[in-house]
Parts: sequence; C-alpha cells; structure tokens
Amino acid sequence: MPSKSLSAIAVALGCLATIPALAADAPKAAAKPKVNYTDNVSAIFQSRCNSCHNADKQKGGLALETYGATMQGGSSGQVIEPGDPEQSHLWKLVTQAEEPKMPPKSPKIPDAELAIIKAWIEAGAPETSGSVVAMKEKPKFEFKLDPSAMGKPVGPPAMPEGVPTEPVVVSPKANAIVAMAASPWAPLVAIAGHKQVLLYQAKTDRLVGVFPFPEGTIHALKFSRNGSLLLAGGGRGGQSGLAIVFDVKTGKRVFEIGKEYDVVLAADISPDHGQVALGGPSKIVRVYSTADGQLQFEMKKHTEWITAVEFSPDGVLLATGDRNNGLIVWEAQTGREFFDLRGHTAAITDVSWRLDSNVVASAAEDGTIKLWEMENGNQIKSWGAHGGGVSSARFAKDGRIVTTGRDKMARLWDQNGGKQKDFEAFGDLALRAVFADDDAKVVAGDWSGEVRVFDAKEGKKLANLRANPDPIAVRLEKARAEAQTALAAAEHAAKELAPLQAALADKTALVARAQQALTEAQQVAQRKAEAVAASEKSEAEKVKLQAVATEALKLAQAAIEKANAEKAAAEKAVNDSIAAEKAATDAVPVAKAAVEKALNDKVAQDQALASAVEAMKSATTKGAADQAGAALAQAVARSAELTNAIAPAGKRQAEILAVWEGAVAAKAAAPGLLAAATDRARLAAEAVKPAQAALDQANAARNEAGKLLADARAALKVATGQADARKAEADASTTARLAAEKALADRRPPVDALAAKANELKSEVEALAAELKAAEAAKSATASKAP
Repeated sequence: MPSKSLSAIAVALGCLATIPALAADAPKAAAKPKVNYTDNVSAIFQSRCNSCHNADKQKGGLALETYGATMQGGSSGQVIEPGDPEQSHLWKLVTQAEEPKMPPKSPKIPDAELAIIKAWIEAGAPETSGSVVAMKEKPKFEFKLDPSAMGKPVGPPAMPEGVPTEPVVVSPKANAIVAMAASPWAPLVAIAGHKQVLLYQAKTDRLVGVFPFPEGTIHALKFSRNGSLLLAGGGRGGQSGLAIVFDVKTGKRVFEIGKEYDVVLAADISPDHGQVALGGPSKIVRVYSTADGQLQFEMKKHTEWITAVEFSPDGVLLATGDRNNGLIVWEAQTGREFFDLRGHTAAITDVSWRLDSNVVASAAEDGTIKLWEMENGNQIKSWGAHGGGVSSARFAKDGRIVTTGRDKMARLWDQNGGKQKDFEAFGDLALRAVFADDDAKVVAGDWSGEVRVFDAKEGKKLANLRANPDPIAVRLEKARAEAQTALAAAEHAAKELAPLQAALADKTALVARAQQALTEAQQVAQRKAEAVAASEKSEAEKVKLQAVATEALKLAQAAIEKANAEKAAAEKAVNDSIAAEKAATDAVPVAKAAVEKALNDKVAQDQALASAVEAMKSATTKGAADQAGAALAQAVARSAELTNAIAPAGKRQAEILAVWEGAVAAKAAAPGLLAAATDRARLAAEAVKPAQAALDQANAARNEAGKLLADARAALKVATGQADARKAEADASTTARLAAEKALADRRPPVDALAAKANELKSEVEALAAELKAAEAAKSATASKAP
C-alpha cells in the first residue's frame, strides 16, 4: 500500500493513543461526495462513448452503458483496474496514450471529464455513492526482480541518501537487541530500536538513517539479497503485527504486508522480492505475494510460536523454526513441505542459509548449532556452541558462522564447527550478531542494548553503536565538541610531523646529491670500461698480426731449408750422373761381348747339330741309329739352351745401353738443375729478412697494445673503486632516507587517523546541522500553516 505519514499510519493501526484526541480537536471538513459510475461517469460515457459501445453495437466486445458491462470489459479482458488508472486499459485509451484512441478520429475528452474518470478509478470504480469497493494493494514500483538481478547489484550498493537521523523515540536506556541485520553488499547495519530502525555506516560507525516503525516493537530485520530493501517485522504482542518493507536509499515505506492479530516474530523477503514470509505466536507461517499483497499460502505444521524464517539465497526453499524445536524446510513457491529436520531438543532461535543454498544452519536453546544438507535433509554437523543456549547464527559469504548465546559470548566458527575466535564477553545475554562491511567486521548486541563492532580477523573491539541515539540537537553539540577536540589533536599531531618531514627532506636531498655523484662516477667507470674494451680489442688485433708474422717467418725459414736441401740434392745428382755415365760406359763392351759369345756358341752348336743329323741319316744299324739319335738329342738340347741364352744377353745389352743413354742425359741436365736449385736457395734466403722485420714490428705493436691495455685496466680499477665508494655513500644516504621515511610513516597513520576523524566529525557536524535546520524549517512551516 502507498507510504503514509507517521500520524496517518498511527491512526490507521491505532498505535498512538494521542492521535485520536488530536483528531477529535481538529475542525471537521465537509465530506466530499464519492465519485461513482451512476452519478458521474455514466453521463460521460453516454455522451462520448456509447455510440460505439452500447448493447447493440459493442465495438471490441465492450459496452459502457451499464456498470456491469463496463466492469466486465471487452473481448481483450477487463478495461478497469479499480484503484489504478495507469493499469486500466480504458484510461490509456481515453487519454489517447495507446491505440485505438478514443473517441476515434476526434479530439481527446476534455480534461475536466478525464479528471472525473480518473478520480472514479482511483476510488475503486464504485457503482454508486454507497458502494463498498475492494482494491488490490500494490507497491509503488515493480517489486519483483528478474532472477539475473538477485545477486550483487550493478553499480554502487544501496546506502541511505538524505534519510533523517532524528530518533523517533529517545530513551535514556537502550532496549535489548532482539533484531539486527547487515546489508550483503554495502557497509550498512540495521539495528532494531524502540519503534524505529537505526542504520549505521559500518566503516565510520555513524548513524546514517532512522526508519520509523510506530506499529510497535521490531522483532525481525532482513535486508533483501541485493541490499536495496530492508524488511522490518514486529508489532504489539496480542494486538497486531505486520511486516514493513523500506527503500534503503530513501527510507520510504514501499510496502506493508500481513495484518496479523499478534506480533510478527520472524520474517523475510524472497531474493526476487516477489514474496514475504512471516510468522509469530499464531504458529502459522504465512507467505504473501508482493505483487498485490495477497496471501499465497499458509503452513500450519508448527506446534509453537514461529521464531525463525529465512528464504534460501536462490529463492527455492524456505526454512522456519519454532520454540518447540520444530525445524521445517518448505518449497518457497508452493508451501509444500520439503524436509522436516529433527535433532534439536529445545526452541529454535535462528536459521541461516549458506550462500550456495545447499546447507542451512540452525541455532537452538539446547546450546547447539546444526548444519543440514538439502539433498537428503541429513544433519552433517552439530556442535555445542554456547552453554545455556544459542540465540543467533549467521553465515558469512565464505562459510564462516558467527553466533551469540546465553553465556554472554559472541563466537566465530568455521563451517566444520571449529572455533576460530571468542569476542570480548558482554555484560548480559548476547542476543544477535551479524557480519558487516564485506564480512570484515562482526557487529553483536546483548540484552542490555549494548552493540559492539569487532574486527572479524583480529577479534578486537573497534567501536560501540548506540541503540538509543540522542536527538539531532544533542548529537550536534556532542559532535561539535568532539570535532573541536579532534581538530586540535589533529593540528597538534600535524605539528609533530614537521621535524620528521624536514629530516626526510634533508635526507632526500642528500640522496639526490649522492645519487648524482654515483651517476657521474659510474659514467667515468663506464668510459674507462669502454677504453679497456677498445684496448683489449686492439691488443687482440695486434696478437693476430703477430701470429700472422710469426707464421710468415716460419714459412720463409722452411722455404730456405727446402731450397738448400734441393741444392744439395742437385750437387749430389751431378756427381752421381758422372759416376753413372762412367759405369754405364764400362758396362756396354762387356754386354756386347756376351752377345757375340752367345751367337758364336750358337753357330758352333748349329754345326754340331748338322753333323748329328748327317750321322743319323747315314746310320745303317740299329746300334748306330740309337747312338746317332742320342747324339742328335743332345745336340738339339744344347742348341736350344744356347738359343735361349742369346735373348737375355741381348736384353741385358739393351738395358745397359738405356742406362748409358740415361746417364749421359742426366749428366747433361744435372748442371742446369743445380743452377735452378741454387737460385731458389738464394731467393728463399732473401725472403726471410722482410718476414723477420714484419715479425719484429708485430711484436713491438703488441707490446705497445699490452701497455695501453694495462694502463686502461689500471684506470678502470681506479674508476670502479671511486664508483663503489660513491655507491656506498648513496646506499648510506638511502638507508638514512628510508629510516626518515619509516619514522614519518610510523607517525603518519595516527596523525592521518586524527585528521580523518576530524574531517569525519566535521562532515557529521555539517550533516547534522543541515538536518536540524531542515527539520526546524519544516516545523516552522507547519506551525505557520496552523489555524
């Protein structure tokens, strides 16, 4: 239903006893006649529309000549949405906002008549002045989210903007912290106060908004999964209860749902904003649609007061608990039972879903925390968390769990039941705890109304949040005093930084000078190194030239040796040719004589052979023939032997003659060869001198290059030593500067913190002053309008 003023809400719900008295004293205005179909609208339809929309001619299936026909609508459905002109198809047509425009091909109906039609629809489209109408309650905007938008919001998460921080109720003592919630995405914590919700910025611990809840005590607070809405459930015990949904940014009531006859003890809004579930002493879990505020279904299985209600992060399931240890998981869209989780032996005090919707945690007065998986509904973990009973349990995004209990403790656990941290004990029963500021902090509250902020990692207490804040005027004066004190402290601390800053400036200048000197020394060393490299290159070239000259000398000396050897061989060849010629000359007659002897022996034998042949021919007896045959055979054999001896003798003669001719030729050539060898020996000897001179020059050049290299290396060593010295000076100055930086850095955080605190208080003073001024102006304006 639409947002109402505090007084209007109080009158409607009978919450403020003073309102009826004030209303009785107010002058009564004359009641305006109710705009209705019979007295006001039918005449307009008769004049403007009935020519096309009557019983005989129902264009588009729509007749407007009777109330019943009008409300029945046409062939496309109803054309009137009681209470909502913008959703009424007829209104869109007569204002010519949509096609087909009515009246067709004519100007729009006069504004005065349109105003009557609009007023009639807004009043619920009554038939007569005495008609009772029923209109669906609807939010001011589309409430249900697209499933893809149910997680982290696009852009900055919702934070109060310009929301009043003036407490609705100011009390000297805080109430027990029975409800608390933290935005899943913004650094924002909501705390249930008396007839109000207090919103604190979790980073600065500043009060940034107050949402009035005049309907009574708040027992349930839940942020929507995207952090844009805050649901508050509560009421008056034994009288009334409901749930209110606030827009976190504006603080406006965008919806109220559930007209209970007793207080709402537990409530939650579904991740898609489409449903609100609540429960309390009625022992019934009721689920409402936010589209029209109508009850969707009821779950009546619980046997005791409903104490815990929470939708799963994916919106599929709904977990509820009662004070008779009943713990049930339902299908969120149908209300059908999903699991009946049995295991606790005392009242359920809280339920919390893990982010993946696969595990739900339950807390109970039996002192235990139990974890249940949603595949089969089995208990997967159980541990004793608090002696005397657990009062709350909340999952962090990473699976850690924070709990509170009757032992006055708030504790941090891993999801296996391993205790990670005990936070500082409260003075009374610890009732509620939540993760805040992206799970970096834990905010917990107790029965006495004390609210503490802890560092979730270190466990130390960071601040206290007031559950009974002072009025703006009082907070403004306190903030001004604190701001002045903080400013003085910040200025004093800033003065302490001056010597440290001066020391750092000196050390920084020293570092600059040392670095400049180091750079110059390194440049000199670099030039010396380049000179060494050039000298090494030059020496290497000279070594190569020396090696070439040495090799050339070796070749020249080898040539002399070879030429001398060839000359000696030529001289020997001359002597050898003379001796060979003489020996060959002497051998020629001997060879000739041997040939002549062999020929003579052959001639003589031939004669003996001829005689043997004649003897054979003349033999007349066998004995003479045998004797002649034997002599003939002997002569033939001897003749053959002598014939064979002639060829070797001839061959030997030819060989000796060839040797003689060769010896004669060699003797003739030997003097020329000797002369050539002598010339070569002379030339080789002459070639050694320049080779030796080149080697001597190469040796000298290498020696000079070696000296230059040695000088360059010595200069480099000196330059390197100087650079090392400058480096040591630069390192020392850098160390001194780092020490100065550390001294300044160690001192700066508390100084910056004081400055930030002063600026924060200044901003708070300005904001409170502006809010107080605006409130006083509004009060003056209201007073000036009073009769």
